[in-house]
Amino acid sequence: MVRATFGGDETQGVRETVVVRGSEDEARRVYADQVASAADNEYRQVRLTNAGSDVELWPPATGWTS
Repeated sequence: MVRATFGGDETQGVRETVVVRGSEDEARRVYADQVASAADNEYRQVRLTNAGSDVELWPPATGWTS
């Protein structure tokens, strides 16, 4: 499953939508397409998930913590 999160910050109503549900190959293809166009679509985050667990995430984690 590929999910895209878009909108303002948490106070402005961030929304998440499922972009595709399908086979792994289809989900990976759509994930790659969504990541490529994420900035143009004003996505805050794109996630590829399987059985509720994140498989890939954009933007990637930087390793820094607050």
